[in-house]
Amino acid sequence: MKPSFHVNQSSSLIDSSLELRVNNLCPCEVVTIKAEMWDNLGTKWASFAELMSDSEGQINLATAQPESGTYVHADVTGLFWSMSPISNDQPKKRTPLKPVETILTLMREQEVLTVTSIIREVVSPKVKRLSIREQGLVGTFFYHSNSEPLPTIIVLGGSEGGLRESNAALLASHGCNTLALAYFGIEDLPKELVNIPLDYIEKAINWLNDNPLIDSTKLGIFGTSKGGELALLSASVFPIIKAVVGYVPSGVVFPGIGQSALGLSSWQFKGESFPFACGDVPKDVTSKLNKARQTGEPITWRETYLYWAEGEKQAEIAVENIQGSVLLISGGDDQLWPADWLSEKVITRLSKHNHPYYYEHINFTNAGHAFVTPGFPTTQSVVSPFGNGMKLLLGGNPKDNAHAQFEAWQRVKEFFRKYLA
Repeated sequence: MKPSFHVNQSSSLIDSSLELRVNNLCPCEVVTIKAEMWDNLGTKWASFAELMSDSEGQINLATAQPESGTYVHADVTGLFWSMSPISNDQPKKRTPLKPVETILTLMREQEVLTVTSIIREVVSPKVKRLSIREQGLVGTFFYHSNSEPLPTIIVLGGSEGGLRESNAALLASHGCNTLALAYFGIEDLPKELVNIPLDYIEKAINWLNDNPLIDSTKLGIFGTSKGGELALLSASVFPIIKAVVGYVPSGVVFPGIGQSALGLSSWQFKGESFPFACGDVPKDVTSKLNKARQTGEPITWRETYLYWAEGEKQAEIAVENIQGSVLLISGGDDQLWPADWLSEKVITRLSKHNHPYYYEHINFTNAGHAFVTPGFPTTQSVVSPFGNGMKLLLGGNPKDNAHAQFEAWQRVKEFFRKYLA
């Protein structure tokens, strides 16, 4: 029999578990598996692993350790997260919600033995998509038609701005409605993350309440990074929100981000800015930042945010006012800001006020700041370019970031399923 791939996915969605094996090889034969993928942002990626078959002529990628390749230890998802971009291919058109196809090629030296493809969906075909451009809102509503009113989750991105649909689309694929909501950096919204009005979040809540597909008693919010800060703040102000998830969030309000941000808060409500943390930063910390800027090295803001927040009690978010459950996810090696420490401040405050609802902080010790949709390569997740060419150190490493993203996403799905059901 010819060598063949055996692929089994628990579902067609990109966040599903995967079984991947090679059959019908000679015992103890060394072969190479190459993986290639165009992501849905238009970039081509590739990885490979040189593996030896067992005494039965099989390779189980969950247990087979590569003899060489783009990842080191046995890992069924190794070929996916260890991919690197191929720079000499011209980027294709961005198709953020299109299914992702990965081509696997099995080779014996230069001979191609077999080829297969794995197609993974970012959004279920059952989910409908509606672009929202009304009442000043910029967002995308992912919903299930011909259904009774469902729990619905507002999904917020971070300081990159604009509209990020991936988390909202994938989350909706698991049986709820979601609203991916931009709040700055796109169209007629504010250009910078400065004094963003919570009135805008209130407007989105009202829009959802008027929608017959929404169960307004089961409204959640899910934010990443600065979006996590906004999610916690919004839930503390609007009691209709019954479940909150923060990816690498902050329980402290920080200064705005942008050219006009000096001395201004990130958020306001009804024309009044929220107090923000801006404590003294030692000169040696600021000098390290300036040196990194001058040399072009990736910048870590972790220490700066720690000093800004230290002792700034008035800037802490009143999370005890949240009328629902809270789940916080962080990385212990977050170099953008100390989300692990900032999340613990939330837990301490909730505990101090005997918060009557479920709350938990899950810290992935070796992961960094990059918690995104699982299933994509993470080799670029340690450092990120930011607008003007400045590079930000995000922390972690590709393997731990990938596994943290997958596990965190499973916990997020379970959390919303339980506390918005």
